[in-house]
Parts: sequence; C-alpha cells; structure tokens
Amino acid sequence: MKKNTIEKLSRNFGGSANREVRIITPDLIDEYITIYLNSYPAYKDLSDDGISGYKTKYINSMKNDENITFVGLFEDNNFIALMKIIDFSMNAFGKMQHSVGLMSLAVHPMHKKKGAALDMVRFFEAYAKETNAAVAMLLPFRIDFYRKMGYGYGSKLDEYRIPTVNLPKFDDISCIKFLDSDDTSQMLECQREFVGLNHGMVIKFEDEIRDMFSDSQSKRIGCFIDGKLKGYAIYTFVSESDVNYTLNRIEIKELVYLDPQVLNALLGFFRNQSDLAQTTVIRTGEEDFYHILPSAQDTSGNYVDFGFLQTNISAVGTMYKIVDLDNFVLLTEYREFPLSDITVGFDYYDELSHASKIFAVKFTPKDKFSSCWSPAPSDAPCDVRIECCLSDISSLFMGSCRLSSLVRLGKIRLSNQSFEPLLDSLFYYRQKPWTNTDY
Repeated sequence: MKKNTIEKLSRNFGGSANREVRIITPDLIDEYITIYLNSYPAYKDLSDDGISGYKTKYINSMKNDENITFVGLFEDNNFIALMKIIDFSMNAFGKMQHSVGLMSLAVHPMHKKKGAALDMVRFFEAYAKETNAAVAMLLPFRIDFYRKMGYGYGSKLDEYRIPTVNLPKFDDISCIKFLDSDDTSQMLECQREFVGLNHGMVIKFEDEIRDMFSDSQSKRIGCFIDGKLKGYAIYTFVSESDVNYTLNRIEIKELVYLDPQVLNALLGFFRNQSDLAQTTVIRTGEEDFYHILPSAQDTSGNYVDFGFLQTNISAVGTMYKIVDLDNFVLLTEYREFPLSDITVGFDYYDELSHASKIFAVKFTPKDKFSSCWSPAPSDAPCDVRIECCLSDISSLFMGSCRLSSLVRLGKIRLSNQSFEPLLDSLFYYRQKPWTNTDY
C-alpha cells in the first residue's frame, strides 16, 4: 500500500519538474549513508567499523520495518536528498488516529540551497494527505524553516531539575519492582495504554522499540497493581562530580503511569533514593506538574525579575500541520465541544503555497450539554470570521494554545470581538498535546 502511494506521488507532488521521489532500497545504502552522515555528523562513529554498523542497521530497517519508509529525492537520476516517513498511531482527543512523522531529512552537501528540502516536505505532506493522516508531525532542526511552511507549535516540554527530597512522599512503595529486558513487552503494552489516556501521544515505533530491547545501561522500575504493570520508569544515575562519587543525579528518561496513584508511587521511589542522588531530572508535557511538588524551585537558584524563582526550563519540540482541514474535522467528529450552534469562518494564509484561502466549520448541538463540529461550505454564511495563518489553525485545532491568548497577542483577529469568550471555550481542550517520542 505504501509502495503504491509513493509510486503514485513520485512525480505528482508539486516538486520541481526534473525531480522524483523513490523508495530507498538496500542497493542504495552507500549513497544513503554518504548523505546522512554528511548531514548528521555529530555524535557519530565515522570509523570504518562505525559506518559498517550504520549500513547494517539501516538495511535491516529498510527490509523489516512496517512503520518506517526510507525515501529519496532524485534529480536527473542523481540521489540528492533523503528522509524517513513514520506512520504513527496517535491519540487525538481520546481516539487513535493515523498521523505521519518526518524524520532525518538530509540534503547532499553538493545540492544545498536548491529547494531540495522544500520538495521533500512537499512530498511528505502529499503522502500525509493521500494516506488520510489526521496531521503531519515533525521535530524541527530549525523552527523558522518549518514555520514558514505552515507548521504550528505543539505544547512545550518542561525539564525539572529539582532536589530529590522535594519529590512527593509515598509511604508504601511495595508495589514497585525492578524490571529487566524480559519485561520489555509488558512495558510496551503499558505504554500503549498510556498513549490511550493522553492527547497527542503516539505508540512507540520500531526505532524506539529496538532501543528499549537493546538498552543495557538504564535501570527500570515498574509499578504492579493486582499483578499488572500499571506504570514504569527508565532512568540512569549520572555523576555530578569528578572528585566525589557520592554526588549524583537521577535522569528519568521515561515516565509512564496509568493513574495518579501509580505516578506518586514511582516518584516516591525516587524520593527514597535521595541518599544516592541529590538531584532528579524529570521531563514532562504536563504543564501543571509543578503543583504536585512540595517545593517547585529547581536547583539553579535563579531569580527572575518581579520576585519569581526558576522552576524549570521549557523547550519546543513537536510541530503539527493539518494538511487537510476538512478531513481533520471529519476524522475528529467525535470530539465534544461546549454547547453551541455557530458557524465559524477562517480567512487564512497558507504559508507553503503562499496563497490566501478560506475555510468554515459548523458547531451543532449534539445533546443538552455538548455540540459536535463538521466542515461547512467555504462560502457558508458565518457568525464570526477568524483571520490567521494555517500554522495558527493547526495549533488551535490540536489544542496547543488558547484562542484568547492569540487574540491578546495580536496573532489572530476576529471579525467580531464579542465572540472571543465563546470561541475560546470552543477550541479549548483539557490537555495540550504532548509526546516524548524522539524521531
């Protein structure tokens, strides 16, 4: 199916006339590795043995991975750029949807500044649309590059570096057990359940699964309730001093939990390790995580003007683009909105095509308490219109931001300001999308 889709789009994706996209097969591994390692040389083993290992790894992936597709851009039959397309299963407002991710976009050093990366993104989006993906996702190497193509921000990931003794207490951690590689399958099943509870999360794909099975350096703990794994943490101890072996920190690489009790049991375990590690590092997309900490102040000691103490650092990661607005609304018609009967129009600028476009969505009462949405004809009479960019719509529809915030900041404009409170409540979702998937 994917092969047929890529062959169908090979030349028909809006790219330059003398270019086409093909699936990369093992016979092209030497050219693939040359482009890839020239684009991502950092932290790579460039010895003969290292390069041989990369070849073996990627040939195995090309042959066996169902969710990873290696594609290349060819100009007059010359291999000039590459990327991987990941077919994800993503939680969108409580139900699993197909989405696609862009990974390892790279251009041959001799073909930079010729629009090759732009053509690859065009193909990626054509693939997303052709395969009926709800959204296109990526982790940006340069935020401005993708913003100019219409990608909207997802939510932030917060990194907390806090004294271990400031983690919440949990009196009974008898449910916590050490895990080993034999428990990886249970951990993957637990992660699938975790994804089902959290908007924006994606089920692990092959690269992540391989990393879990091969990781012999990290420690793992799990929380078992009635014999079932209900949460786990993967972590390492890192030395904080070259001269004092007792100074360490805990780096929590992954934290998965199916309910609050499990989360607190896992954190309670780490608190009990304060004699071994004075600091704990936790990364989370839960924007209100600091509320569960006895003291949210981090270890930096930084004081910020107006009397504020630093609690964490924040980072932008996943960016989203809704490549087909009508399709996104149809795919998520199950989403519940506050009770309303209103048609909202969008006058938006499509950054990639450099064109002004229109779109409309109708909210219709479903019962006494809620409404649902559906696409409306673009020329339908609208109660209010929103002027914005496609990147704004992508963030707004995914629930990454508040409409009122964008209005206050002048990022979007309403034709009638009196609709702001209603629109803000309509587009609000109880959880911002976040994922710790690295692709």
